[in-house]
Amino acid sequence: MGKLEGLHPQEVFEAFEEICGIPHGSYNIDAISDHLKSCAEAQGFECIQDKEKNIIIRVPASEGYEDEPVLILQGHMDMVAVHADKAVDMKKHILDITHDDEWVYAVDSSLGGDDGIAVAMMMAIMRDRSILHPTLELLITTNEEVGMDGAVGLDTSLLKGKRLLNLDSEDEGIFTVGCAGGVRVVAHYPYDTKEKGGAEAYRASIHVKGLQGGHSGQMIHKGRANACRIAARILYRLADLGVTMHSINCGTAANAIANEAYAEISVPVEKQFEVIDEFERLKNEIKHEYHGKDDDMELILSPMDLTGPAFADAEQTKRFAAFIICEPDGVQAMSGTVEGLVETSLNLGILKSEKGSIDATFELRSMIGSAAAHLKDRVVEIAGSFGAGTEVSSSYPEWEYREDSPLRDKMVAVFKEMYGREPVIEVIHAGLECGVLAKKIEDFDAVSIGPDMQDIHTVNEKLNIESVGRCWDYVKEVLKRKG
Repeated sequence: MGKLEGLHPQEVFEAFEEICGIPHGSYNIDAISDHLKSCAEAQGFECIQDKEKNIIIRVPASEGYEDEPVLILQGHMDMVAVHADKAVDMKKHILDITHDDEWVYAVDSSLGGDDGIAVAMMMAIMRDRSILHPTLELLITTNEEVGMDGAVGLDTSLLKGKRLLNLDSEDEGIFTVGCAGGVRVVAHYPYDTKEKGGAEAYRASIHVKGLQGGHSGQMIHKGRANACRIAARILYRLADLGVTMHSINCGTAANAIANEAYAEISVPVEKQFEVIDEFERLKNEIKHEYHGKDDDMELILSPMDLTGPAFADAEQTKRFAAFIICEPDGVQAMSGTVEGLVETSLNLGILKSEKGSIDATFELRSMIGSAAAHLKDRVVEIAGSFGAGTEVSSSYPEWEYREDSPLRDKMVAVFKEMYGREPVIEVIHAGLECGVLAKKIEDFDAVSIGPDMQDIHTVNEKLNIESVGRCWDYVKEVLKRKG
């Protein structure tokens, strides 16, 4: 008996539970891609699996719909896979999904409703011959959460459609018709190491946890605390007391606001009480600053055994921390044309220490390509001034609003008939694969929709059951409507 049995629409939730039984975090997509290909072939449909493991399934038109424009339904198969227990290997972990009659969620981990619900809907459409529709191309891309790699590598000459319904939004009743572009910068900060002896210092850990985190495109304007930057801020001050860092690991994804950080440090014996006092002062100061934004924040200093290499000295530790706190953070500019829309921002999503180097991964976004390029230059130059090398990757373009959109017009008309109100039409700060595809497909016409979700990319992620049902009914009606 499935854990989602009895939920409406049953065919969608059955497919969603099927997906949840296959680990499918970004870069771990071979199994889910192969599964989708097998499902399509079992239904007798042509299926293309390209070198990126993208899937294209061709579903012939229903009788009487042969002359309708081809429609591409699109979503991505990978998820941001995080668990409350850092020891859990999400490459192997089977999601423990459940529900409370209102929301579907996974116990102690992210759910992958972003974008598993799109894949589930496409699987349900593929399996139900009673649904009326034009010729469909079901496009399920890979590694969207780590730079839209699948969409970037897709050969769009394989597609015949010009109209695309993207199912990768998280707010029911909102039609997204444009989005920010972005670029990823990884800075490699080198440092010298030396072994630290137990006689001259004791080792401790700094743990930042309990932060809300969230999607760095959708939540960046909330002003939530970033665990990477909180940890660096603490290290910057404690280095004045001789504290030396051994390692630091923060965040799980470039496009998620880091909600946890862990750093190991050496504390001079003669300074240990001063360090404790300064840490307590900083803790109270930081928690006060984020009151009302991250009230569950915990900052913990704990003793631990002393082993392994450290930064050569406190001066190097302070210089690294200075590099992090000097880089820009959060919202950089608001749109001058769309009220309330973030125009340009950046997020430090990951800090990871390796032997002799720390990698800092920044996700930059902007509605204006030149603004993103300028912000990239700033991040690169600041990193270079501190001796860090950088590499720029995963650049993806903005998706510009199209004034003339037959697909949008049809979808708005269907929505008004079904719900008696106008949908919200908006351009968003988060990136969507529509931006990548718009640059590749001539006369591209797209709209992005989806059911209600909360706290995507975090262990608190959840998917609204009734919203999935309404969204499913709406999608079927859009497919049925000619024109």
